[in-house]
Amino acid sequence: MRKKLLIAGALFFSVTLIVWFFVSKKIEPVTVVEEKNVVEEKPIEAVKPLLTGLFAEHIFNVKEKKQVYKNVINIRKENNIYYFNGVVIKKGEKNIVTEAKLNTDFETLEWKFTDPKKGIKVAAVRKGNKIILTGTFDKKENNKKEINIDERKWLQIYQLGMMRFAVKETKGKSIEFWSLNPDDPGNVMVLAAVKENQETIELNGKTIKTARLKICLAGFLSFFWTGDYWFRLSDGFFVRAKVSGDIFVELKEEKQKK
Repeated sequence: MRKKLLIAGALFFSVTLIVWFFVSKKIEPVTVVEEKNVVEEKPIEAVKPLLTGLFAEHIFNVKEKKQVYKNVINIRKENNIYYFNGVVIKKGEKNIVTEAKLNTDFETLEWKFTDPKKGIKVAAVRKGNKIILTGTFDKKENNKKEINIDERKWLQIYQLGMMRFAVKETKGKSIEFWSLNPDDPGNVMVLAAVKENQETIELNGKTIKTARLKICLAGFLSFFWTGDYWFRLSDGFFVRAKVSGDIFVELKEEKQKK
């Protein structure tokens, strides 16, 4: 799996909506037993989300072998649509830009991706069980391709789409979804996510409790690409990833907007 899927698809994260976790009854405290950094606990019925956190500016550090760079994420909401913007900043190179429109479940409605170094500038929309891709890709300008899929979700920004699953589902649960490869946009793949352990990790000098997912290519193709992803239990926020190809991603800073 090429690195842009790991970065452009993978870096983008945020906070779970309150409607997902709201329940009218009183929530009983979760019983936690810690052994080393693994946390065993009852399934979580609800989480108190940090609503303002979703709209902060999120800055991630990316370590790819010996190269270190940043990915800056911003999200806003208008008329029940979430607008996502991610900018990969590498020294001496033009920025790689990802934009997306997402529904209230963070399923992808529209996706745009520009990588000047690779000569890629595409836009994709879902129409029923098709993803329609237009722009410059496959070394062709004004290109167009219709990709047949099925009823499974299209989660191009899948760290947003996986927040509720990561926090609420029990260990061993799995889900499959569609995603395009930004390095080769005409190539659509089925990814699978499996709920692993809950773990306590150190992040920027603080100890936080997280849920870990294993995300990989579905079926036997998982042999070729897989990654571990950590989501903060307190609000579902994506904070860390370690994926094939010696790539490590970690949230370094959250700037609240005025």
